Amino acid sequence: SALGLPPLNANLATKMLHQTKIYEALKGVRGMKGVDTDKLKEVMVRFSVMVVDHPEIMECDINPLIAGPDGIVSLDSRVLLHGPEVKELPQPAIRPYPYQYSKARDFAGKKVQIRPVLHEDEEKLSKFYQ
Repeated sequence: SALGLPPLNANLATKMLHQTKIYEALKGVRGMKGVDTDKLKEVMVRFSVMVVDHPEIMECDINPLIAGPDGIVSLDSRVLLHGPEVKELPQPAIRPYPYQYSKARDFAGKKVQIRPVLHEDEEKLSKFYQ
């Protein structure tokens, strides 16, 4: 099993999958096609966004979640909300990415995107500073 704090992004979801004991099996075993891991990562990221966007969610259970080469489907799920007695809803341990600071600008005659650094930028930044 793997544990990650929301909000996840594609890189964090990938690292979580790699930490699981079943990762190799997800890629396919004994001639069977593997799971669509890109779709699985998308489900993980979208689920974490839902949790962050809706702090009124107290608990969520998806069981079973069936993943295969042709897609992913939940056969059963349950969502419990905090009751009205909860006056202050929990906040995520990690702040969501600040999309509000991302802007398109003209720079030297070219369109550029100015934005805060993303986790996915790590490798490019390392190369930039070498």
